[in-house]
Amino acid sequence: MTRWLACLAVLVFAGAAAAQPYPSRPVRILIAFAGGGLADIIARTVSERMSPALGQPFVLENRPGAGGNIAMEATARAAPDGHTLLMIGPAAAINGTLYRSLSFNPTKDLAPIGIMGWGPYAMYVSATLPVNSAAEFLAYARERGGRLNYASVGVGSGGHLTGVLFAMAGGLQMTHVPYKGIQAIAPDLVSGEVHLVFNAFGALNAFVQNGKIKQLAATSPTRLPQYPDVPTLAESGLPGFDAAGWYVLFAPAATPRPLLERLNGELRKAIAERDTAEKIEKTGMRPVSQTLDEASRFLAAETDKWGRAVKASGATAD
Repeated sequence: MTRWLACLAVLVFAGAAAAQPYPSRPVRILIAFAGGGLADIIARTVSERMSPALGQPFVLENRPGAGGNIAMEATARAAPDGHTLLMIGPAAAINGTLYRSLSFNPTKDLAPIGIMGWGPYAMYVSATLPVNSAAEFLAYARERGGRLNYASVGVGSGGHLTGVLFAMAGGLQMTHVPYKGIQAIAPDLVSGEVHLVFNAFGALNAFVQNGKIKQLAATSPTRLPQYPDVPTLAESGLPGFDAAGWYVLFAPAATPRPLLERLNGELRKAIAERDTAEKIEKTGMRPVSQTLDEASRFLAAETDKWGRAVKASGATAD
């Protein structure tokens, strides 16, 4: 009898919880980056639109570290009730292949809700190189047979793996030089100690404007409206080239589909607002509206693409 009553109590509690309106308390968004950066700006911009529609405040909590794994694990282990969400970039599609051992599975333990911001990388080269286009750089690099290098903000980063895809597509041999941040790369790119870096549009604008660094191409399939004069790699001798950074909103994988649908709907409404879209675009990113199924297909394709790049690079992390 005691056991039966205990089971009944559990069922009653579960039913009461299910009957509660969502959200019943503030919603946390764990941000897998240090505070004060681009991710914070986009998360704040979007959540400020979603909060009134859902009737609860959104609390942004920075959880950087371990290449995004700290925030991903915390989300994967959180209650699947929509009150703990995650904002992260391509690490969600990279780390499952890059890391030798993880206590969670990014593909199986996280459910994508939709893109908060998407943006290709810019191809930056040192102005010390005698090239003025991506096609000229490709020819120059081939002539030098492995004597050129490219920098990134770390092993397994989007910029590193875009460099891998670029070298594969162009038939190049190049040396990867990892740094701790774009600020550390800039002076070495200016001096010509490093030759190439893929990073966000706008990241090196001051150096591009004073002619010390050249911005040669975009890694997107089509040109960016903000940079209509910058050609794509796809039109510069690498047809089909497509690599970009992004911020996707995730929930724990066991979150009920109706709740995911609601969050997806509110996210899409938020980024459709003109002022929200404009704020996102000012960061160099673009709002992209996706259904849940489109978000899942996007993440699967990104996981496949970046996984191939990780394997080709031979990179691993503990």
